Amino acid sequence: MVISVWGVVFLGLLGVFFYVQSVTLFPDLHFPEEDMAGAKPLSVPMIESKYAEKATQCWVAAGMYLVTLIAVFWQNKFNTASVL
Repeated sequence: MVISVWGVVFLGLLGVFFYVQSVTLFPDLHFPEEDMAGAKPLSVPMIESKYAEKATQCWVAAGMYLVTLIAVFWQNKFNTASVL
């Protein structure tokens, strides 16, 4: 359960940092090899779309952790109530 809480907090914050386009996270953006080979320079809209894509991915993963947290919490509560 602690891992799920940490996953929600961490991935939620990471998504926020990608959303505000933190420069520190630029190396974590992935571009196709033909773009990196120098065939065409990276454009600002392309970089912004990659940041938005990564933010969305982080928020989806945080949502999955939240669903897991709710399921675990519910199971703990249900199993504790049925034993007593």
